[in-house]
Amino acid sequence: MSQTAISRSAPTLAAWLHAFTFCLSRSRFSVIVLIAGLALLLSDQGRDVLTAYAEDNKTARVALAAAFWAFSIWGWSRLLLDVRYDELPSCMSCYNWCRKWLPRLLGASAFLVVAFSAYQTDQALLAWWALGGFAVFLVLVIWRRPAARKLASLLSKSSGASLRTLVRSLEKGDIGPESEPPYANFRDMLGIPGRDSRLAGEGWELRALIALAMFLMFLGLAALGNIVPVWLGNKAGPLILFFLWGATWLPLGSWMSYVADKHGVPLISLLVVVSLVSSYTNDNHEIRHAEGGKPVDSRPSVTKALNAWSEANKPAGNEATPFVVVATAGGGIRAAYWTATVLGDLHDHADRFPQRTFALSGVSGGSVGATVYRALLDVPPEQLRTRCPKGMMDCAQRILGNDFLGPLTAALLYPDLAQRFWPMPMFPDRAAALEKSWEASFDEVSGDDRLNGSLVALGDRAGAPSLFLNATWSDNGRRIVASNLRYAKNNQDETESFVRSNDELAVLGYDLRLSTAAHNSARFPFVSPPGMWKHEGKIAGRLQDGGLFENYGAETALEILDLACRRFACPEAGDKRKRELQNIIPYFPHIEIRISLIFAAAVP
Repeated sequence: MSQTAISRSAPTLAAWLHAFTFCLSRSRFSVIVLIAGLALLLSDQGRDVLTAYAEDNKTARVALAAAFWAFSIWGWSRLLLDVRYDELPSCMSCYNWCRKWLPRLLGASAFLVVAFSAYQTDQALLAWWALGGFAVFLVLVIWRRPAARKLASLLSKSSGASLRTLVRSLEKGDIGPESEPPYANFRDMLGIPGRDSRLAGEGWELRALIALAMFLMFLGLAALGNIVPVWLGNKAGPLILFFLWGATWLPLGSWMSYVADKHGVPLISLLVVVSLVSSYTNDNHEIRHAEGGKPVDSRPSVTKALNAWSEANKPAGNEATPFVVVATAGGGIRAAYWTATVLGDLHDHADRFPQRTFALSGVSGGSVGATVYRALLDVPPEQLRTRCPKGMMDCAQRILGNDFLGPLTAALLYPDLAQRFWPMPMFPDRAAALEKSWEASFDEVSGDDRLNGSLVALGDRAGAPSLFLNATWSDNGRRIVASNLRYAKNNQDETESFVRSNDELAVLGYDLRLSTAAHNSARFPFVSPPGMWKHEGKIAGRLQDGGLFENYGAETALEILDLACRRFACPEAGDKRKRELQNIIPYFPHIEIRISLIFAAAVP
C-alpha cells in the first residue's frame, strides 16, 4: 500500500498515539534537555539560584540564556521531524499535526516553566522577561514561514549566489495535513550542499551555519569545563551554564538521534548499557592527595594534643578550666555558612574561644564551615586584619558566600558527563572542581592558600582547635574521621574512647588537603560523587557524606569528651584519684542550621 493511500485513512486513537510517540522519540534529546531543565527550575535549589541571579543583577543574562535554550529545543526537534524516515506513521494527517505542534509545545513549555519558577520566587522582572520571550516565540514559530516566503519573493530576482542560497532556505511551505517531510537526510535538513551543488556555486544555508556555530560553542565550553571549570562556573553561574549546555549540545545529540533512527539502533538503551559497563572501570573520583603532604604517622596523638591544650590553658590556681568541643551538623552550603558565622562570632566576642576550644567535630556542610574557620586561624594575624577588618565572622561569611555550584555544574556537565560513557578514567573529577572553588574563594578573601594546605600540618600548632571531620565509609557503613590528630593504638584510654571510630588518614595512607578532607565529609549523594582511594593500584574503598551515618557530629564529640574526662578531672567524675589532675568544665556547643546563635554567652 502506498504512503499516499495510507494517508487517506481515517485517524483513530491508535493512529494518533503512534504519530505522537513517533515524533516524541525522534525529538528524544530535546525532550530530555527540557525535562532536565524543568526538574532544575522547579527544585528548591533551582529557585535559590534564580534568586541569587536577581540579587546580582543578572536577570537579563538568565532570560537571554533561557531563550537560547528554549529556541534550541524547538529548533532541533523541528528539524529532525522535517526528515523523511523510512517508515512514517500510517496516518499522515496525524503525523503532520504532531510534527507541526510538538516542537512548538516543547519550546513554549521551556519559556513557561522559567516564568513559573520566577513567579514562585517573587522574581517579577524575570517572569516578565520569560513571558515576553514566550510571546516573541509564538509570533516567530506561527508566522515565520508566511513572512519568509514573502521575503523570498522579494529576493528571488537577484542573481547573487549567496542570495539564491538564502532564497532557497526561505522558500519552505507550511505543514499541511498531507505534506511529506521535505528533507531526505540530515545533511539536506541542515542545508549543506553536495559536491555538485558546491561546484554550481551554492553555499551553506543559514541553519547549517547556525548549527556549526552552536557545535563549535559546545566544543569551546567543553574545553573550558575540562581545563578551567572554576573560572567557567564563576563567570556563567550554574543556571546559565545549564541553559548553554542544553542549547549547544543538541546539535550533537540530534545527529546521534538521526543516525540511530536511520539504522534502527535503540540509542537510549545503548547509552545506558555503555554507561553501566563503563562504570566498572571508569571511576575517576580518586581522593586528592595533599601536595608535599606529611606522613600520617607524624600527627600527634589525641592524648598528646590534650596535654598541649593543658599546657596552653593552665589556670592560675585550682579553678576549673572551660574545655570546649564544638559539634556542627550538616545541611549543605547553608550549614557551612551558618557554622562559619557562629564560630566567627564566638571568635570575635567570646574571650579566648580558640584557645579554650580543643576540637571541632563536623559533618557535611558543618565540616566545610569548621574547616574554613580553622584555616583562618593560621593566616598571619596582621594579614587577616588587613584583609578582613570587620573581624573573623565577616571574613568567613565572605569566603562561603560565593557561588560554588557554578564550578561544580561546569565539571558535571562536561568532563564528568563524558566520563560516564568512557571506559577508562581520563577526565577531571568534578569533586576536585568543587574543592578548588573553595580554595579559590578562601585565597581571594584572605590572601592565603591555607585551604589548599596539609591537614596533617595543623597538628604542628598547639593551642588551636583540632579538626574531626566525619564521613561515612561506604563499604561497611561505619564512621570514618579525618583529623590532624591520630588515635594512639598503644594508649588504652584512646582505644576505648574511639573504639567505634576509624582514622581516615590511617586508612587512606596519605595526607589530604584541608579542602579535600572537608569535602570527604560533605559528599552529598548526587551532588558530589563518592570519593575512592587505592592501595597497590586497586580501589580499596569509598567515602560518602558523613550525614549518612550521623548528621550532627555528636558521636565523635562525645568520644573526645570521654577521653578528656579520663585525662582531666571532670565535675561529674566523682573520682578522688583525679583530684590531683587539672579540673575542667566541659562545654559542648552544638551548631545546627535551625537554631539561633546562643553560644557566645555560654562559652567563657
